[in-house]
Amino acid sequence: MKEFSKKLLFADYIIAVILIVGFFICIALNGMYVKEAYNSIINSGIDISYSSIPQLYNLDGFGILLGAWVAQLGLSSGAYYLMSRSDHKIQLPMAMLNTMPDEIKSQLDLNQVITTVLSTTDN
Repeated sequence: MKEFSKKLLFADYIIAVILIVGFFICIALNGMYVKEAYNSIINSGIDISYSSIPQLYNLDGFGILLGAWVAQLGLSSGAYYLMSRSDHKIQLPMAMLNTMPDEIKSQLDLNQVITTVLSTTDN
């Protein structure tokens, strides 16, 4: 499950990067189109106002999509962090027991050690 979550999180980041790059490409195309339109209007002698220049791409919907994807990316990153944190918490007592000498291990109740470590750790 953790490997699938890692792949899914990686795919989320790739899609976010693609969306951000696409957004900047659309902004650049808008800028080039507006510059061309301004030049043709200025050369023809027509008075310029913002309302007289049409936008090639309306980026409002794209901005909303990008914002929603970034919010989703934050949620999936948080979920992956919590899952990794809980996995680490389970592995902690086992790692501790593996590093103990055999003489000490034989004197301990392993279930009690695991329960104590899991209930007292914050990570």
